[in-house]
Amino acid sequence: MHAVISPVRIDIYKASALPNEKWESLLNELKAEHVPGSTPIGKRMAAAVNADGGMTAFIYRTSDLRDDEIVKILQQYGISTD
Repeated sequence: MHAVISPVRIDIYKASALPNEKWESLLNELKAEHVPGSTPIGKRMAAAVNADGGMTAFIYRTSDLRDDEIVKILQQYGISTD
């Protein structure tokens, strides 16, 4: 898995490699919240299935976490950022 961190959101490519039970923990650590119009109702992230069957997750930045803090959190879940 690989993440791209932008000022607005975190895009995680090949996100289906992360077990479902880990998503809630990751979203909690990133302090993710529902973003009306960008994430499905009641959800804290959006996802898209790619043509190759892989999944890309989109987590909108709703807290004041710095990029370096986000990198450390993602690394704990085996997600690279470089």
